[in-house]
Amino acid sequence: MKYKLDLSEKLDVSSPPVTGAPDVGKPRPPTCVAWQPSTWPAVPAAVDRAFVENLKRIFEESILSEINNVISDANKTVGSLQHRGHVVAIALLCALDAISSYGYGARCGKQIPEFVLAHFPAAYHPHANSLLYLYRHAMVHSWNLFEVSITPGNEGIAASGGVISFGLLNFFQALVEATEDFLEKLTFDAALQQKTLARYDALKTSAKP
Repeated sequence: MKYKLDLSEKLDVSSPPVTGAPDVGKPRPPTCVAWQPSTWPAVPAAVDRAFVENLKRIFEESILSEINNVISDANKTVGSLQHRGHVVAIALLCALDAISSYGYGARCGKQIPEFVLAHFPAAYHPHANSLLYLYRHAMVHSWNLFEVSITPGNEGIAASGGVISFGLLNFFQALVEATEDFLEKLTFDAALQQKTLARYDALKTSAKP
């Protein structure tokens, strides 16, 4: 896998001037800060390796690594995601919405099933629509789940007695794998490239400095 995500904690190697004052008048090299869209590079004419690497960095640093840090902190503090589940679940479902919008359009989540079928592990495919309607919509708009469930562990997705359930850790790993698969396919899939460039351009253009 060429575009393997690195979710390790990133160290900030930048430092302010010793006096605490900015270097007035000195030109500053352009810096891309993944979570500040106004600093993202301009959209290229076509998808190239640099663009995919840049998108990978955005997904890593501003989305998936941040969620991974919350999961790690919870495990260090209480040993599990108990009493952290709602926050992590909502973050994961919003991350799925955001990442899938690049190759499949920003359609208020309606692009999620298409993304799941194209990139998620096969076990999630039968439940692609449920991830949108019973998970994403319920959690984001009503905070709780009413027809399905989530556990704090690494249980795989399964339906029992008509109720779908999966572990948050399993879903997080599935989302990571799906993102890697998306980035890989982005290097050669013309339809994905066109939609991803359009989405990136729209987001970059809307950003204020």
